[in-house]
Amino acid sequence: DIIRRDFSIPHPTKNDIVKYKLYQELAFNGYKDLYTNTKIDYHKLFSKEYDVDHIIPQSRLFDDSFSNKVLVPRGANLEKGNRTAYDYMSSKSEEEFSLFLSAVETLYSEQKISKSKYQKFLKKASDIGDGFIERDLRDSQYIARKAKEILSDITRSVVTTSGRITERLREDWGLVNIM
Repeated sequence: DIIRRDFSIPHPTKNDIVKYKLYQELAFNGYKDLYTNTKIDYHKLFSKEYDVDHIIPQSRLFDDSFSNKVLVPRGANLEKGNRTAYDYMSSKSEEEFSLFLSAVETLYSEQKISKSKYQKFLKKASDIGDGFIERDLRDSQYIARKAKEILSDITRSVVTTSGRITERLREDWGLVNIM
């Protein structure tokens, strides 16, 4: 309702809502984005001038949760590319990098961002490793087999599904951003 009233958007999309929540998260910082330290124009929030960036690129971590997102100007998002926020900001001047670290620390200490988001802001690409997704998939497969084994002791019929069905259920039940 706030988005409809304050921004005159009759039917906000899921992305509009995420942008708005990320914008509100920056209230402590004077609504300045963390990459360029420039104030986000309230009236252009839902334009193509601002993007929702993945702090750690999805190709590296496969994480589309709210704790892996930040609102930034489109130019900064394009410049960041496939780097982590930490790696991108450390390539900037010492002053810009220091300002970024200070803002992240303050957001966390003031409990404006979660511990998970705080840790993602401070994660270097070298800390993630190349085989993360493969390891995660193997771990998930092992957990699924064990869960089926345990459930088979309780009930006669245990039906497993493919990952696509699980993904669809997560979307239908609105669990994508929660997870």
